[in-house]
Amino acid sequence: MIILLFFGIGTLNAQTINTGEIAILSGTEFATVADFDNKPTGDFINDGQFIVYSNYNNDGLVTFSPKVTSGLTYFKGSNIAQVISGKELSEFNNVRFENRMVQPAFLLSTAISIYGVSDFYKGIVSNNDTQGTVVFEANATHVNTSDDSYIDGYVVRNGKNEFQKPIGDGGYFRPSAINVTSSSKNLFRGKYLFENSDALRPHAQKEELITLINANEHWEFESNQATVDVALTLTWHDDTTPNELIKEDSDSSLAIVRWDDVESKWKLYASAVDRQEQTVTAVVDNSGIYTLAKVRVPIVDDIVIYNAVSPNDDGFNDYFNITGLEKFPDNSLEIYNRYGVKVFETTNYGANENWFRGISEGRVTVSRGEGLPSGTYFYILKIKMSSGTYKDKAGYLYISND
Repeated sequence: MIILLFFGIGTLNAQTINTGEIAILSGTEFATVADFDNKPTGDFINDGQFIVYSNYNNDGLVTFSPKVTSGLTYFKGSNIAQVISGKELSEFNNVRFENRMVQPAFLLSTAISIYGVSDFYKGIVSNNDTQGTVVFEANATHVNTSDDSYIDGYVVRNGKNEFQKPIGDGGYFRPSAINVTSSSKNLFRGKYLFENSDALRPHAQKEELITLINANEHWEFESNQATVDVALTLTWHDDTTPNELIKEDSDSSLAIVRWDDVESKWKLYASAVDRQEQTVTAVVDNSGIYTLAKVRVPIVDDIVIYNAVSPNDDGFNDYFNITGLEKFPDNSLEIYNRYGVKVFETTNYGANENWFRGISEGRVTVSRGEGLPSGTYFYILKIKMSSGTYKDKAGYLYISND
């Protein structure tokens, strides 16, 4: 059953044109087989299901009712790509993309804002050459991303919640992710490029510890934070990331690196590697071009890190134990949870029983003074050597409250 409140809707040259007001009520459907064109005077309110089989253009108002979660805009294409265009922002509660016939399936040259769930059921959304924008609002999520379904181009995330960008290029879904941040006013923008960054950012210009930079792919990352402080996670893929980067050996590791425009060289970040999930995570401090690299692991004699913590006062693994640090008192330790939120921060770790005991104690933290839940955390240890240089070590630790 279809229930519509409308004024000034008509067809012209095989188009569905709205110059007045259309409201699709919750529990109802409205479908347009021909091109849909919402004129500057048109108001289109979707609280039901709107199915678009052809091209879509919005020069007016497209939105949904406050506090209504039922609205779905369903782009269901045929044997050619659907054009999604317009001069005005389209606000979608939930959206679904489905086109199995051609790739990219959706050519986006306008701005769309998603508040609920974006279902990438089948089909690549491309704004790479069309200057479109996909904005995921604070609580928006996505499902069904794959090598067949992602956004080829820029994605914007508003708000402070953690988020994995549904981005890719060249037939590969290659996401990046950010942690929970401190402000709901934060904005993050990024894309993935399946191409070599060497031409504009020479790989020969790099910090000494970097031995090999990813020549196949890189990510763009932008933030509106005055001081960028984000846990950034990049992924690797067996078909896109060079094998010589991801193979394991004893004297080197994967790390996240960034091209520094001021110094004109690649700089590395202490990074934690999860080989099971094929992710690399680092706390980054700048917008810019990021990729993965192989770096020499700095060896600090007599430093041993025990990465299991079971804070149950049984005398075994009650704290995060690092032996040998007494030789290097000028050190600092930061620990983050899986969302990238700092839960512990200190200097001169281990002195006077200054240990991490599974309790949130950082200056920038959550649930201060409370026991942290079981799970995986990652740490960044910085050590000042007698030569005055610093060596960084990053990795994972595991809290078990059993």
